[in-house]
Amino acid sequence: MLSNFSLLKLVAIPSLCIALFCTVLFAQTNSTSDTITGLTESSGFTYNNFVSGNFKAQYEGRWGEDEDDHDMYEYLRFKTKDFFNNKVTIAGSGRLSEDLDGHESKDGAFRDILDTYDRSYNGRLYYLYADIKNPVIEQSNLRLGRQYQYSVETILFDGAKYEQQLGPINTYVFGGMRTSQYSSTYFDTVAGSGVSVRPFMDTITNLDYVRIIDDNYIDDEVGFNLWQRIYEDLNFYGRYTVLNTLPKDFLVKLSWDKIDWDASLQLSYFRFLHSIAEQSNNISPFYQILGTFEPFDLISLTGYKGLGEKFGISSGVDYRSVIDKGDENTFNRDYNRTFFSFMVNNVLLQESKITFTVEYWNTKGVDHSADLGVDFDKKIGKFDVGAGTGYSLYKYNFDGSSGLESLLDSEYTRDIEQKINVRTYYMRVKYLLTKQSDVSLRWSSEVSDTDPETFHQLLLSYSTNF
Repeated sequence: MLSNFSLLKLVAIPSLCIALFCTVLFAQTNSTSDTITGLTESSGFTYNNFVSGNFKAQYEGRWGEDEDDHDMYEYLRFKTKDFFNNKVTIAGSGRLSEDLDGHESKDGAFRDILDTYDRSYNGRLYYLYADIKNPVIEQSNLRLGRQYQYSVETILFDGAKYEQQLGPINTYVFGGMRTSQYSSTYFDTVAGSGVSVRPFMDTITNLDYVRIIDDNYIDDEVGFNLWQRIYEDLNFYGRYTVLNTLPKDFLVKLSWDKIDWDASLQLSYFRFLHSIAEQSNNISPFYQILGTFEPFDLISLTGYKGLGEKFGISSGVDYRSVIDKGDENTFNRDYNRTFFSFMVNNVLLQESKITFTVEYWNTKGVDHSADLGVDFDKKIGKFDVGAGTGYSLYKYNFDGSSGLESLLDSEYTRDIEQKINVRTYYMRVKYLLTKQSDVSLRWSSEVSDTDPETFHQLLLSYSTNF
């Protein structure tokens, strides 16, 4: 539960940050009439199309043996056109959720974060900020409000970010109060800066720094990135990060894309260098559930080749190895995965595509076998229908996804268990109501070696763009 102070900060800080831009704007205009230029028909648009975005309402039902759960979600995302002399835009995104059937018991299979609140409804503000172009000098931007920072880490904070371009150099600095959708952050602060330089036409380098301070930790992280075009169709990317003076990880990737041949190839190597336990939240967001992060290697090779207009093939290999075999656990394993996909477009039916996938997993303690997946999609007038089946060696229980982010919506560590040998069957239907809106249905059923062995999910949604 958020404290009263946390709720106040959730609402007040983004609103105060956005309100601050008025001071900056009025300081640069000669009269009130100048500041509202851009909100009249003479400027090229009216209030009717001043805001664009998307609204989505979704029902989710889940069933497993004798348990079930029913929830509703409403999502809103918007962005304004430029106003105040084409200097300002405002953007926001949020979610409202309702637990329709009351709270799950603490040992319920479908218990999630919605069952921990006093009320059956909950709101989340993902971001709400104002962008001000050239607030002080040319080629600059000031962002005020709740926002994400994507650099060394993905960080959500309430505050300000200033960006400045100086010839071939781009710089930025940011700071504010760190926020989280999953835990109370109180007076946690975050600050950072970065510089991007393009010394040559085919070379870009980035240096980023972030500091997070909470009640227990002060974490400093530095990241260095390099993009290099080696040849016309060959590109290199490298990243190296340091956390609190110790090397954290590095990644190198080679990408070859030959458009004339309709072919591509990617090879990457990632190494996680040192064990990381609890840090200042976002640096290790899954620590309480997954435990200490231990060093590992991951090598991936994937490729694609088109065979005319109607056919294509894709294949790849993933090799993951825990450096110290004694560090293997439920969520940190060695594995080898190989797959091959064959794609067919508009052969038997027009506006249709079908993909066949064969994959092989080799993991200690799990039976080795080849598995088949099929995905079919067909457009019929205003309908888009699809069906298929797929295999996953690992998934996480009862969320319909294998994404780690969903784990944070579980209240207790014991609620999380790894599903093994998961076969998923699904069907989907989407109907276009207008050019801007649609309704959709998706049903999926999973069969696994983990109790309950059968799990069903139904998603019904309405979406409209404005």
